[in-house]
Amino acid sequence: MRDSFEHAYQLLTSYFAEVRLADPDFVFDIQTTSCKDKRFIRCFWCFGPQKKTYKLLRPVLVIDGTFLKGRYRGTLLTAISIDPSNHIFPLAFSITDSETTKSLTYFLEMFGGNFHGYDT
Repeated sequence: MRDSFEHAYQLLTSYFAEVRLADPDFVFDIQTTSCKDKRFIRCFWCFGPQKKTYKLLRPVLVIDGTFLKGRYRGTLLTAISIDPSNHIFPLAFSITDSETTKSLTYFLEMFGGNFHGYDT
């Protein structure tokens, strides 16, 4: 994606749809404004293998965020755990406008909805 930031955000839906073709258990959610220009608000995604191996990981979940730089600032939220070999195992990701209570609630609700049924 070497074009503009606007073009990159417009391609998210088609990119995630292509990933789902390779990984049928891939989950994503993109939220935009309801007006006709469809401005990006936030998104969430997690891959199928992470969902399947979640129950084998250590019972510690770490959620962290890092600031995105560039014209469109935001926050990349990640949920990670530790595998039995003491390696970092990324579980889920979200891009939000900032690290606020509303964006963290969205991330945790999406995470809980996709990783339910496990001993959490």
